[in-house]
Amino acid sequence: MIQNSFVNDLIVNTNNVFNFASGTDIDTSCVLVIFGGTGDLTHRKLMPALYNLQCTQKLPGHFAVVAIGRKNKSNEDYRYEVYDSIKHFARFDMKEKTWHELRQKIFYQQFDFNDDSGYIRLAGFLQKLDEKYQTRGNRIFYLAVAPEYFGVIVEKLQAHGMAHNGASWQRVMIEKPFGRVWPQRGI
Repeated sequence: MIQNSFVNDLIVNTNNVFNFASGTDIDTSCVLVIFGGTGDLTHRKLMPALYNLQCTQKLPGHFAVVAIGRKNKSNEDYRYEVYDSIKHFARFDMKEKTWHELRQKIFYQQFDFNDDSGYIRLAGFLQKLDEKYQTRGNRIFYLAVAPEYFGVIVEKLQAHGMAHNGASWQRVMIEKPFGRVWPQRGI
């Protein structure tokens, strides 16, 4: 069962929900980690929305995206799929310069959500991105997955040291409606 304080820190604290376009002086540098990175929600909504924010210069300067999925593919294969999704679903027309700026910040990691070794690799990769993009350990973990994976993903993030990262901030965003599954998860 997930510890309640952990859930409160990461999910329930809506006063500090990150807002890219807020214009406030909060530290907006971060890595957005999308669990369910190959899914329909990510391709139809999330990636086109990130492109739209890039077009309007509302993404933080120090920013990267890591999509997590179970399908085996390279960064380049994944970026090609994202490019196609943006062409079809973004509000703005494809501008090669804008796409290039966003493209270099998009990465893909393949692992099963139950696999500890995947989280170990992810933790190391996030540290490398922190150095490259100066994101200071700030994270948004976006769960664009079926509700049965919410608990295991949050537990694994905690177990592998990605829940609390010193003075950095971490947030979990859950896209799906909770329905009847949420109480069964012990939260």
